[in-house]
Amino acid sequence: MKIEILFSEICNLYGDAQNGAYLKHTLPDAEFYDTTLLDTPYFVTGTPDLIYLGGMSERTQRRVIEKLRPYTDRLRGLIENGTVILATGNAGEIFMKHISYVTEEIGTDALGLVDLSVTTDVFDRFNGKVLGTFEDMDVVGFQSQFSVVHGDVSAHPFLRVKRGTGYDKRRDFEGVRYKNLFCTSLLGPILPLNPLFTEYLLRLRGCNAPAAFREEAMAAYERRVGEFKDPETKF
Repeated sequence: MKIEILFSEICNLYGDAQNGAYLKHTLPDAEFYDTTLLDTPYFVTGTPDLIYLGGMSERTQRRVIEKLRPYTDRLRGLIENGTVILATGNAGEIFMKHISYVTEEIGTDALGLVDLSVTTDVFDRFNGKVLGTFEDMDVVGFQSQFSVVHGDVSAHPFLRVKRGTGYDKRRDFEGVRYKNLFCTSLLGPILPLNPLFTEYLLRLRGCNAPAAFREEAMAAYERRVGEFKDPETKF
């Protein structure tokens, strides 16, 4: 497999750089491309099987949008042709139409690949746990955000939330899944927290490798799912 990790030197909030590290442990023989903000992304001329982008500050978010804007059509083509893209935290917002930064009284058009928009207000933060379902598996993670996503989040949802808060606080949906593009607010990082989901992503590209440290990862995952399902656990 060919895996590109975008801008990990600045897109690494909440420990989410460990998503990339977990992929490297899972697939030690894969070709990894660690792209910095100063580089031309590998995906511009090459075809990765998986692209990962982690959470970032709001100022960095605007820099990343401008960095990727010239490659919008290329990203659209990769998505349509099945490349797996995982964007965690607020990274998924760059694929949406528009971001309004209420606190800073500015806004920016994003890449417009997902028909949703975002309002960000740093004085309206919420933190919590999330327990959701995807396909036939439980997915767990954490949120720490001050963004609200607007639009029909039910059109292409990633998770159906069982406990916690989704993208739209009025509905039980979290994230976006369109073809093999996955945008999720979940932090944690999501891949080592959810080894079954890690394996699912790899199978989308024909790779049946077990998640790294599978026995230990599954034990931790099953314990965490049990805790999140416990009605005594506060969200």
